[in-house]
Amino acid sequence: MVLSACLISPLPAQSENIDYRGEGEISVRVTPGEPTQVRFPDTISGGFRKKTSSLSLDRKESDLILFSNESITEEGEALIVRLEDGRSYPIRVRRANDSFPRQPQLQIFDRRTSMLSEEDDDTPEYARSGFSKKDPATVAGLMRELVLVAEYGKEKIPGYRMTDRYKGEAVLDDGTLRATVDKIFVGPNLWGYVIDASNELDVSQRLNPATFRLDGTRAISMTNWELTAKPLNIEQQIAGKHETKVYVITRPKK
Repeated sequence: MVLSACLISPLPAQSENIDYRGEGEISVRVTPGEPTQVRFPDTISGGFRKKTSSLSLDRKESDLILFSNESITEEGEALIVRLEDGRSYPIRVRRANDSFPRQPQLQIFDRRTSMLSEEDDDTPEYARSGFSKKDPATVAGLMRELVLVAEYGKEKIPGYRMTDRYKGEAVLDDGTLRATVDKIFVGPNLWGYVIDASNELDVSQRLNPATFRLDGTRAISMTNWELTAKPLNIEQQIAGKHETKVYVITRPKK
């Protein structure tokens, strides 16, 4: 699924508002053949869905229009939607029924701040023009590539050299959170880090992206923003909800 910032008029008053706090999936109920509009807090840059999808997707700026076919089920289908500012949203699209009717319009509000650095983008215009958001030379494009490598098995990122020289090296281990390097991708204008983090506490904790900020950070994203307590049994260990992948994009090191 290939999913720029601007002022957009709000959705009609009858739309459903969702206050997302970085926990769990956002459930969307659809009826086959009928559209559902989902508005996000910023412009959509991209996303992911399975190859044999029951959904047809169309996007414009911060809006995503969903159409499902008859194969959509109650269990539903998962999507990942990523925004230009680095935030991401797990969506579960399910078939509507009498108990859970179709949701024609939803608007997502998010108290989390942008994951992009507040520094101005000093990339020269000539280096930006003609590049799509999927291009790994851009921040959004590299973020997409890091996710594809870490979560979908992609092996290489064009224009980047991957090193696992520091694999397993701890970047944080303070008794509450342990984070180790998985991979580093070195490019001429950007570096990308894939980090494994796990909760070391006996209670759940919500992660602060600033914890993983490095010199020259341009963007930070994660697969899970809230981690469950340290696992007490094999089932919890296998579930892996106490762990997350952390993606950090920085300017190149001197």
